[in-house]
Parts: sequence; structure tokens; C-alpha cells
Amino acid sequence: MSQMFRLVVVAACLLIGQARAATYGPRADYGYPAGLIPDCPGTHKNASISARHMNNLQIAIHRISSSGQVVRRTLPLENAPKVIARDKNIDLKNKKTVVYAVGFMDSSAFPFSQAIGTSYAKRGYNVFVSETLAFLTYIYPKSVRLVRFIGKKMGEFLVRLTELGVDPANLELVGTSLGAHELGYAAKHFFKTTGKKVSRLTGLDPAGPCFRSLGPEDKLWKTDAELVDVIHTNIDGFGIAEALGHIDIYANGGEFQPSDIPYIPCLVICSHVRSMIYWWQALEHPKKFIAVKCNSIQEARFAQCFNNTETNYVGVEAQFDKPGIYYLATNNEFPYYMGKEGLKEENEIYTSVVRRINDDDGFVA
Repeated sequence: MSQMFRLVVVAACLLIGQARAATYGPRADYGYPAGLIPDCPGTHKNASISARHMNNLQIAIHRISSSGQVVRRTLPLENAPKVIARDKNIDLKNKKTVVYAVGFMDSSAFPFSQAIGTSYAKRGYNVFVSETLAFLTYIYPKSVRLVRFIGKKMGEFLVRLTELGVDPANLELVGTSLGAHELGYAAKHFFKTTGKKVSRLTGLDPAGPCFRSLGPEDKLWKTDAELVDVIHTNIDGFGIAEALGHIDIYANGGEFQPSDIPYIPCLVICSHVRSMIYWWQALEHPKKFIAVKCNSIQEARFAQCFNNTETNYVGVEAQFDKPGIYYLATNNEFPYYMGKEGLKEENEIYTSVVRRINDDDGFVA
């Protein structure tokens, strides 16, 4: 992409209100974002999946063959433990295990789900990916109600895995959007049943609509696992602004992400999905996504954290002995990481591009 295209791309994002001038600060009379659909009446009403359709609630085994090929096998969730117990390619006792939960209108067969699964498989994990496309495609508020039921079923699956030899200390959960809360419910069920917590739970832009007004017992929360980390990429849209984990990373402030497609700003869906890409690339490039600590979410929103010296990594190298709120600066082009350059205030993507656009003394159209 040419330098001119880069300027056009990021400038387009700026036009949607993401620019951060050093002199700007939100005024009390402007109010503050409520976030998309903060309340959903009926969220706590019962929802379930009929016995006739339970076979459509599935889990995909995702692995890499000895020849380096990706091999996938999708099974009904309730029957999966029996098949897993007989699969000689799965080593539950000696390897780490990760369960990845897809989001709303998402599938284990979609590219980013497979990319994340493959990254974990290359690291030697047993990898399981949820397949909920048959259910999390109902109109959104009803899908939210189903997430609680699906989460309990996923929790039962996790309990079965421990009966087959998985040590909770080697069990990690990663969920995107609705999948993040689904695994929050699963982890709660797991703890209630076994008295133990899973090792790690990662939320990739956990869903905000219908969850904003709910308490810790009704969404992903820091007490659900020994270690909980969250990446926020669209906090007032499809994501959630609230800090939910021990470590909460607000990428580029967490509101919107810079676009790498000419003339098309990275709006709500684009920014929401970007959390998956950041996580995938953090798995592929450890210690390249470096975040700086903030004193508040408001500071993270406005990229006002560069005066701090404490940093942390996004991904498997995250340092949970340094909990808190963090600001992550990224590039506007794949693979997005900035490394240590992202810790310099002058490199903040939005304001640095505005400076380059306006570095002339006069502008004549």
C-alpha cells in the first residue's frame, strides 16, 4: 500500500471521531457513551436447546498432522468426550489444552477461528473449537439467552475433559464476543462442579450489547479463572468498556481500530473482529504487541498513558503479576504490531497521521 493510501485510510478513520488532540477532553455536559443496547429485558428468561437439535451443538477437534496439514473433525458436544478418549492424536494428560469459543454468527470453519486454532496447535496444544452456528444466529437478544445454556453445556464438556486426564492447570479458554461470555458461564460451571478453576480465560472483545448492565455472575469476570485477560477493540459498539479481567488491554483506546482498507473506515464490525486478528498475531509473534499501563479506562480511551513506564505483553507472554488497565498502540496494516515503537507517544497512529497530513504551513484547494 502506498504512503498516500495509508494517509487516506487512517484519515478516514479519524473522520468518525477517533482523533485525540492533546487539548481535548470530554465535557460533563456532553454525557458519556451508554454503549450499544445496554439493557435487554428478558435476558434471564429460560432458554434451552431441544433434544432433537442437540446434535447441532458441536465441538471441532483442530490439529496439525505429521505432514503439517490442518486436520479438523467436528463432533456433537455431548458425544465428543467418548471420541476424544479414543483419539490417539490427542494427549490430554501431558499437553496443554485450549478451548476456543466462536461468537455471534461465527463458525469453527471460518478463517480467523481456524487461524487461532492452528496457532495453538503449532504450540503443541490440544485444540477444541466450538461450533454454535446453528444457534447463535437467532436474533441477537435470543442468541444471548442461549449463550447461558450453551455455556453450561461447555462447562460439562470441560468437566468431562478433566475426567479424561486434563489438569485444570493446563486448561485454557479463549472466547470471542458472545463466545467470551459463553466460556465465562462454562468456567463458572466448572468451578461449581469441581471446586477448581481453569488456568486461563481470555476474552476477545467480549460482547457488550445485553451484557452492559449485568453483574459478574452473568458475564465473563475476573474470578472465573486463575488468570483472566481481555482485549477491547470496540467498547461502545459490539464490545464492552468495563474492565472484566486481571489484565484489560484497550487497543488504540478500545473504541475503534485503524483501517487498512483504502477509503473504508474500520467501523463497528471491523473493529470488533480485529480483536481476533490481534490475538492470532500475538500468538504468532510473542512479545511484539506491547501495551503500556494506564490509570483509568478514560486515559486508555484518549491514549494518555505514555507517561507510565510499566508495560505488558499481549498473548501467551502476558505478565499476570502486573495486573491492570493497559493501552495498546498498533499499526494500521497487517500484522499490526508495533513492538517498542508503540510505546512512543509520537507514534500513536491517529495523531501521528494528522500531524503528517497537516505539516504544511498553508493549504490551498
